[in-house]
Amino acid sequence: MIINWPEKFARKGHELFLSGLPIALHCHHYNMNLQKTLESSLGSDGTLLLYQAAEESSYAGFTSFLQHHPKINTTKSKLELASTSYQYCGLGIINFTQIEPEGGRIVSPHSHHVTGWLAKFGKRETPGCFFSRGWIAGALAVIYDKHIGYYRVDELQCKMTLARECVFEVVIA
Repeated sequence: MIINWPEKFARKGHELFLSGLPIALHCHHYNMNLQKTLESSLGSDGTLLLYQAAEESSYAGFTSFLQHHPKINTTKSKLELASTSYQYCGLGIINFTQIEPEGGRIVSPHSHHVTGWLAKFGKRETPGCFFSRGWIAGALAVIYDKHIGYYRVDELQCKMTLARECVFEVVIA
């Protein structure tokens, strides 16, 4: 099944919708300043907020999208959809080839958040892809028919620390 992505996007005035759900698109200036503010003012609570917001958002988005497209019903096709939508929405490239219902590893060689962070703030000492981690957790929960919070996603390597790629480990929480 081929999805015509431009047809899935709708605009009403200044609002954007993907398959009927409102979405927000921001440049790296907004995203990275938001992350930096949350990290510096709230510490681990701020990074958890980013993670949980991304998890809830991707969970709701994937649930809605798959309800509108019942022919996308195999795990493989859902993982391909996740990879494609991540890229189409400008978040980067993500590879789900080493993932199973019990967890696994996910690799991202390119990321909007990494590029934005490095451009604005330079190298980090610790991994910083909190949004991507949450997004992955939410998408996988839908793909494997689990609840929000079922998966925990940790970042083992991060391009923000100048690693070659971002590597995420998915485990059952």
